[in-house]
Amino acid sequence: MSFEASFPDEIILEICRYLHPIDILLSFGKLNNRLNQTISDFIRHVHLSSIISHENYLHLLRFTLPAIWSSIESLTISNCEVPCLTKLFLDNTENNLPPNLKKLCLFHLNTNEIYKFITRSMSNTMIEELIIECSDTDNAKQQELYGFKIAQMLFYHHPTLKSIELSGEIVFDLSHLSFLSLSSSNDSNSMSIVDVGGSSILRRLTIPLQSLSSLHLLLIYQPDLEYLHVHIGDAKSTFDYTITPFSPLVNLREFHLRSDDLSIKFKNIVELLSYFPNLKALSLNLTTECRTFFDGIVLQTLVHKLDSFEFSIARFSPPTCEEQTLSTFYMPFWLETKKWYTQSYWNIDEDNADADYFHIYSVPFPFSNFDVYKCSHENVVSNEKLKPFKNVTRLDLSETSDVNIIPFLKRCPNVHTICLNDIYDDEENYGTDEEEDITDQNDENTSINDVQSMPSYQLPLPRLYNVRYIILLALPEQDLDFFERLVHVSPNLTRLSVFFDDLLEIIDLPKKNLCQLLQKCIDQLEINLDYSWSTSDVHRDIPKILRIFSNIKSLKIALHSSQKRSSMIIQEILIQLLKHNRNLTSITIDGDLLTGFEQILKDGGVDLIKTWLIESNHCRVQYKYYLKNCIHIELNSSSIAILL
Repeated sequence: MSFEASFPDEIILEICRYLHPIDILLSFGKLNNRLNQTISDFIRHVHLSSIISHENYLHLLRFTLPAIWSSIESLTISNCEVPCLTKLFLDNTENNLPPNLKKLCLFHLNTNEIYKFITRSMSNTMIEELIIECSDTDNAKQQELYGFKIAQMLFYHHPTLKSIELSGEIVFDLSHLSFLSLSSSNDSNSMSIVDVGGSSILRRLTIPLQSLSSLHLLLIYQPDLEYLHVHIGDAKSTFDYTITPFSPLVNLREFHLRSDDLSIKFKNIVELLSYFPNLKALSLNLTTECRTFFDGIVLQTLVHKLDSFEFSIARFSPPTCEEQTLSTFYMPFWLETKKWYTQSYWNIDEDNADADYFHIYSVPFPFSNFDVYKCSHENVVSNEKLKPFKNVTRLDLSETSDVNIIPFLKRCPNVHTICLNDIYDDEENYGTDEEEDITDQNDENTSINDVQSMPSYQLPLPRLYNVRYIILLALPEQDLDFFERLVHVSPNLTRLSVFFDDLLEIIDLPKKNLCQLLQKCIDQLEINLDYSWSTSDVHRDIPKILRIFSNIKSLKIALHSSQKRSSMIIQEILIQLLKHNRNLTSITIDGDLLTGFEQILKDGGVDLIKTWLIESNHCRVQYKYYLKNCIHIELNSSSIAILL
């Protein structure tokens, strides 16, 4: 009996739950019409990010995708695990995108890659939604080279884009761009696309800007926006905060502003919001020197007409008594009329007074990363009235007792990364007098029967189906039991980051339950060295690690800053890895300036190691292109990516 005759659609789809979308396409794609119908969701929505061999990627791009090309409605490409995957895609698809593509997501690109991708492939598409995450570390120079063309293409010369989301390191300083030329290109090398005469159908926009001045200019030329999310940088230069009058954005219903510009004042926000007469939802994420934002009585005059208001506001100065007790946010307007609840956190750095900061935020605020220590005690309402933190994807369980850990695991249902840091011992006093005063005041508002008062070991852990990644920063020995429980309730965990000493502690545990759990689930391991490795350390420790983590496909080793003879140590690491593990498809060796890593690259260390690998392991170079620190080496029948 054939495979498709013996398995109903439901069983095939259940199998697909345990496979990466790329594996599904390679395994079932274009086999026959019945299977194509069964996996139609994976055909319409293609996600390219997995670590597979270079040969399989070429087969996917040259044979599998062309067979389903016209059926693809959304495409996601991520360079996170496979650097330059976007280039590989363009080179093997003739710089074209699927004709019926509506949504395109590009993650972990630098500014140059973004520029090349959109100019080579987007000119003749009907894309309506574009999401780009930039990971450029040299964004200032890249912005000068490519920022003009990116803005020209995305904001003014694409006739179908309704939604654009740009995030990461790319920053647009629109005050330095000519909007006249943006709306009517006279560049002979400009993209061949319909000139829409400066008009736009853009309705949703997320964009990082250099200043408030750039935001004012943007609003003049995008009057039809319905949703706007802006991140303003630290504005190291002096900018003019005076608004040039423009027509109100009558369609704008939702506005999110994040700003690191300390000079922005309350009056600047008041004036800006006056141009949004029909605004219903506002989010402010500010770091500011202006104390007016911390006054609930004044702040309510700004937001009293809104249906939704979320805020996270911090400043680098201590709070007054009124501020630290949040008395102005206890008013009926906040707690009864709007049911908007506020929490506060005062961080005191005894080593650096300039690092002190006072932080107030609404509950819940759409944080993506959240440190439980900042929310150790609910100081306004009881737990049952608090809504879940649905936007939190990374949860830091650090710098506090574990009394709050489990309730926050339950309150963050979509978290996929958990970071465990040093847990304070009960007999040690880490708080200052001021912090203890706030804690005492908070405790008065917390029921003695509150679940927060129970230690973690007495509470059941929820099933954490979304958790894929656990980071161990400094885990004391007495908390390994909690870590084991955390792994046990995370059935989809695949990635672990750990310091080397902690890893040895896990490996040498008398009870092997934790090791067995990790062996089954972890296929991406990241090791941060606590000290400089010698060749004898490499010979002793690499085999020990690989005996436990024998199933890993991806390994990253971050050298310690004191590491010497880096080139020789890297070579020894690779020798041991290739000797003791044949399942690896990706090896990353990471370092910093102190390890002489940059000098290794300048001296041709990558090419030397590549040549040594070819000679010593009888491997041949299958894909020669690499970007500064990436090479792909084919070892016998398997492909391996070695990143330096």
